[in-house]
Amino acid sequence: MNEKVQKLSWWIEILTYKPICLYYFGPFDHFEEAEWYEYGYIQDLESEKAEIIDIQIKKCQPKQLTYYTPSLTFSAYFFSSSITG
Repeated sequence: MNEKVQKLSWWIEILTYKPICLYYFGPFDHFEEAEWYEYGYIQDLESEKAEIIDIQIKKCQPKQLTYYTPSLTFSAYFFSSSITG
């Protein structure tokens, strides 16, 4: 059986409001490494006046690094796994 197993990396996922964006920062080899960098990404977004509403560090493989769309809704974010599928 020749199944290729994809090793997932750690990513910082930040959801903002004004603008409604979903950002991914990474990849990181270790959870602690992502934690260490998290504050810098938060500062950068806040300096751009983004309102951060959710931050997660998780293993995933985002299809793109930034999702910006007026039609991105919070229910789509919180109830769908298709974004990082």
